[in-house]
Amino acid sequence: MGLHQSFRFNHTSPEEVRKFLQGLVEVAALQERGDFFVFSQRPGEAAFTFDCELVPGGLNSERAGEYFTFLGLFVEALTGRFGRVEVADL
Repeated sequence: MGLHQSFRFNHTSPEEVRKFLQGLVEVAALQERGDFFVFSQRPGEAAFTFDCELVPGGLNSERAGEYFTFLGLFVEALTGRFGRVEVADL
């Protein structure tokens, strides 16, 4: 696909992160598959995919297309909810 990155942050449980991701349906379409979350554009928006996998310590992501607007909203929401976030290429 595209760029692979990890997002590491402090949280109390995987369920807390799952609820956070589910809350992002306000800004993108979501398909949930267990510990995998696939975000994509809404009708009329530029095509993108932003996949997240719940892993110990945070999330791993893979993304492609015109994901830049979603990434900005994602990072802003993530830091707003969990505080400090470490991002690294995989």
